[in-house]
Amino acid sequence: MSNESNFFSGLVIGAVVGAVAGILLAPESGEETRKKIAEKTSGLKEELDEKFKDVSEKIKSLENETLDQFKDKFYDVKGKIKDQYASVSHKVKELENEIISKYKNLEQEAQNKFSDSNNA
Repeated sequence: MSNESNFFSGLVIGAVVGAVAGILLAPESGEETRKKIAEKTSGLKEELDEKFKDVSEKIKSLENETLDQFKDKFYDVKGKIKDQYASVSHKVKELENEIISKYKNLEQEAQNKFSDSNNA
């Protein structure tokens, strides 16, 4: 934004200097020159007001667009994370069940071997 504001400032200063130089170098009386300066200043003020409104509107729309884009990305990532969490949670539950099942099988085998060794 710094480059745009510097450009805009340079544009305004250049316009003012050019207008004042053109009026002051014109071969007219002091009263006519003052009238022209007042007219140019008034017109320049109106132009600056319009430019300021345009820039303000562009900044507001940029803020809104950026915020909307951020929200869209946030909700997209949030949805993906929820999906991944559900997938990982399901896999963890499956692993837990598998480990419990294997543990029970090992426990049963150990009891069978212990029984077989006592019977022998």
